[in-house]
Amino acid sequence: MKIVVSGALQAGKSSFIKYLDDKALNVEAKARDNKYYTVGMDLGCVKLNGFDVFLFGTPGLLRFNVMRDVLIRGTDGVIFIFDAVHPEKDEDAIIILNAIRKAIEPETPIVYLANKQDLAGARHPEIIRSQNYLKDDVMVFPTSTRTGENLQESLKYLVNQIYDNYSSLLVVLRNYENDIEGLSEKLNKSSIEMRDLLNNLEIKRFIEVDRFNRTYKVKDGLKFLA
Repeated sequence: MKIVVSGALQAGKSSFIKYLDDKALNVEAKARDNKYYTVGMDLGCVKLNGFDVFLFGTPGLLRFNVMRDVLIRGTDGVIFIFDAVHPEKDEDAIIILNAIRKAIEPETPIVYLANKQDLAGARHPEIIRSQNYLKDDVMVFPTSTRTGENLQESLKYLVNQIYDNYSSLLVVLRNYENDIEGLSEKLNKSSIEMRDLLNNLEIKRFIEVDRFNRTYKVKDGLKFLA
């Protein structure tokens, strides 16, 4: 499962991933102000129900839009982080968010974080929602990447949304594990489209493919997280 973590500069993207995976990788560089900024990406991995959830962090500098475009491809969901202490960053955040919205499929879930709640002056999540015109039905978590407040909870919430998107497909897949041709007819997909679908689901580790016998098996353990 692929999740992209994005937001404006120094909103807490790398810290979010590092908190969940202390072995996460980060491609960064030292700037003239002697601060380090992500110039490539972050990459972390979290196991939930025995499944790997890969976290890809994007650069926060606007000029690295090409890297964000590459990382967002094929994502199952997005964690988008607002800096609750610095409202002046919201303009850049919305530029990045709008680009992400255009790049992902309409059903791809986005969960929002109002980060740095441990600091004085941090805006309440509902203030973040109002000031950035976020829909009433989206989830905005109050978080802190220093204390860990709501980091696990926000990730689990997003994973459940992603699973909900796939759940009806997984029901169909379980009924056709030994009949790929029947599955192709059921889903009205060509052989090439079926190959791409099964390869994609295998990469996400939802299924295990037996290419010799032309079968697959939906992995056990896929369920909603409590």
